[in-house]
Amino acid sequence: MPLIRISHASYQDSDHKRSLVRAMTDAYAAATGTDPAKVWVVLDEVPRENWATGGIPLADR
Repeated sequence: MPLIRISHASYQDSDHKRSLVRAMTDAYAAATGTDPAKVWVVLDEVPRENWATGGIPLADR
């Protein structure tokens, strides 16, 4: 079974997460011909203070 792992800053609500999981599953299934029921998606939520870009934590932006 294919596994899609997404790391993102933790700020999205449950509806956004459901939408993201559905979109990623649909896109993978369409691109590969895989049964969507066999596509696994894991969301790794990272606290904004633990994620930085350009030397600045997202929590400080």
